[in-house]
Amino acid sequence: MLSPVVETNLLLLWAVLFGVLALAGETGFRLEGWHIARRTVSEAQRSGISTVTASMFALLAFTLGLTISFAQGRFEARRDLVVREANAIGTAWLRARLVGEPEGAAIATAIEHYAKVRLDYTAGEREDQVPSSVAETGNLQAEMWNKATELARRAPTPISASLIAALNEMFDASLAQRFAFTTRVPSSLEWTLLAGSILAVGAMGYQLGSTGSRQAILSVLSLLMWAGALVLILDFDRARQGSIRVDPAPLVWTIEGFGSGGRNAR
Repeated sequence: MLSPVVETNLLLLWAVLFGVLALAGETGFRLEGWHIARRTVSEAQRSGISTVTASMFALLAFTLGLTISFAQGRFEARRDLVVREANAIGTAWLRARLVGEPEGAAIATAIEHYAKVRLDYTAGEREDQVPSSVAETGNLQAEMWNKATELARRAPTPISASLIAALNEMFDASLAQRFAFTTRVPSSLEWTLLAGSILAVGAMGYQLGSTGSRQAILSVLSLLMWAGALVLILDFDRARQGSIRVDPAPLVWTIEGFGSGGRNAR
């Protein structure tokens, strides 16, 4: 929904959505004003208009809540997976350090590099940087896996087996994180919410038109809040744009733990 604007400026998107909703409300108000000029509206008709408008907003509120739930769920998944991946990287690094030279040191060094690549992926703000981060992640995973499997074949010990398990968990965490970063609220749900918002606000304008009073201040405040709710959903849903971003602190702490000998690596 309005993806080019989202990727540019959320405040601009807020203004655009407010303008669209205000236009819908004004259209509804003028349409009912035109009808009033041609006929007399009874109290029973005004009551019916109010009932229909209320039901439209009730359905719209349900759609809004469903969409926010989707977007928030995606955000929480990304946040939780950052912690999971940081813990997996720290565990793999500690177990690599238990392996004797030279394989253990080589794998531990690769894990340190891998952690920085994963930090760049998580904290990156540009989508065009993602393919290179994903490719480097895959290359490092292949390198570490080859070294670990060679070690396990040559010296099948409980330590090497635990290292293999830790690397596998680390790789799984990166895939889960990538999936969480790429999945979004279904576009059909976003468009349904936008269309429903326009129709409901138009109905509200129509209802105000039946009373002959615009309620300008309250209408503006209501539309600002509604446009803000739509922007909030898009902010939650976009992993690399906007102000609501996943904090990569767990990965940063893990990398810092490498320099302190692993005290903070897990």
